[in-house]
Amino acid sequence: MRLTESKLERELWLTYYASDSPGIGGRIRERYEDFVVIEISEEGLLASEVKSAEAEGNGEYIWAVIEKRGVDSITAARIIARKLGLHPRYVSIAGLKDTRAVAYQFICIKGAKLEDVLEISSPSVRVIYALRRPFSLRPGMLYGNQFVITIRNSRFRGEELQERVKEITCEIKQFGGCPNYFGHQRFGTIRPNTHRVGYFLLRGMYEEAFEEVVAKIYNTENGEAVRARKFFAETGDAEEALKIFPYTLHHERTLLRFISKHPGNYKETFRALPVSIRRLYIGAYQAYLFNKSLSRRLARGLRIDRAYVGDLVALYAGPGLRRKPVKVLLVTEDNIDEVNRLMKRGYYELVLNVFGYRTRLAKGVQGEIEQEILEEEGLTLGMFRVKHMPEVGSKGDIRRAAMMPEKFSFRVIEDRVYMSFVLKKGMYATTLLREYMKPKDIILAGF
Repeated sequence: MRLTESKLERELWLTYYASDSPGIGGRIRERYEDFVVIEISEEGLLASEVKSAEAEGNGEYIWAVIEKRGVDSITAARIIARKLGLHPRYVSIAGLKDTRAVAYQFICIKGAKLEDVLEISSPSVRVIYALRRPFSLRPGMLYGNQFVITIRNSRFRGEELQERVKEITCEIKQFGGCPNYFGHQRFGTIRPNTHRVGYFLLRGMYEEAFEEVVAKIYNTENGEAVRARKFFAETGDAEEALKIFPYTLHHERTLLRFISKHPGNYKETFRALPVSIRRLYIGAYQAYLFNKSLSRRLARGLRIDRAYVGDLVALYAGPGLRRKPVKVLLVTEDNIDEVNRLMKRGYYELVLNVFGYRTRLAKGVQGEIEQEILEEEGLTLGMFRVKHMPEVGSKGDIRRAAMMPEKFSFRVIEDRVYMSFVLKKGMYATTLLREYMKPKDIILAGF
C-alpha cells in the first residue's frame, strides 16, 4: 500500500493507493474528448445509445439525453431552462458530470413542448433525444457511468507502458479494488474548499462561510478572480466588487448581490443560493469525513475487501445491476464467517458511514475510528440536522469502501493510454485514474 506524494491529496484524505507500483504519469483532459462520460440508466441503457426513433411516450415529464461539453451539469440544466423560458427548478438531473469533459446524461423537464426541447442545440449543450414519461427523473436514478479516457504524455512508451498498466491493474484486483474515495472534483482543485464551506455552514458560521467563498484567495486561481477577491477583502464594498467579479463566478456574485442589499445578514445571504448548492457544500464536508475514515481504516491495516467484527456490510440483490442495498448488517462473531463467504461471492460489500443525523456508527476498530473523527472534528451526529438551516440537513448514508471497475479495457499507442471502464454511481473516475498516474501535482495532471 503506497502513500500519495500529493500535498492536496493528503489534505483531502486521499491518502493511500491500492497499488504499490510507480505511476505512469501523464495528463488527462488536454481536450474535452479525452474525458468522455456516458450515464447508464437503472435498466442498463447507455445514454449515448438511446435511439431517437423510439416512441414518444406520454406523461407530463419530458426525459431527454443531452450532450454537454465544457460546462457543469447544473449550468447545462440552466441553459436548457433559459432556452425553454422555464424556471431552473423545472429541469432536473440524475447526476453531476465533469465540466472539462464530453458527457451524455439524462435530464428531465416539466412544462415544455417536446418539439421545443428537441430543437435545443448550442456549442456547450445539445439535446439528442427526448420523450415523454409519466414520472420525474430524480437524483441517483442511475446504475452508473461508462468512461472513455485518454491519458497523454506518459513518462513511459510502448511495451513498457503496456506492462506497467497491466501490473497496476493486477495490484488493484489483488487489493480487492481501490479505496473508493470521493474524488478531487468533489472538493475543487483550483479552489479546494467546498468542504470548508460545508464545515462553516454546518456550524452556523455564515460570515466565515461567506469569506471562504468570496474573499479567500488560492494561489491556483487566475489573475482576474484574484484581483476581484483581493478588492473585496480590502474594501468590503460588495456593490463595487460586483462590477469586477468574473461572470463565471456565479455563487460569489449571488452572495455579493444579496449582501450588498442586506449588509451583515450572512445567513439569509446563503439562502439566496439554491438549496441544491448549499447541500453540495454540506455534502462535501461529509465526503471529507468519509475519506478521512477510509484512510484511517487503511492506516490501521484493515482490508476493504473483507469484514471484521464491528464493520457494516450491505446486502445487495446479487451480481449485475445492483441498486440500493436490501439490508445493512452489523458484523458480529456469530455471522462473520458467513458474511465474508458471501462477500467473496459478490453479495455483501463492505460499507463505511457518510455521517448524518440517522447514522448508526460501526463497532469494533471501525467504530473506534468513527468516534475519533467525530471527536477531532468537534461533531455530534445531531449537528447534521442543521437546525438553523434545516433544509440542508442530512440523515447520512453508507458508501462502498472499495471501487472495482467493470468492463475495464485499455490499449497503448506510443506514450498514450486509452481506457474504457464502467463505475457504479457515486464513484469517481479520477479516483481510479490516480492509481495509474500517481500524480504529484494534481492540477498539472489535469485532475
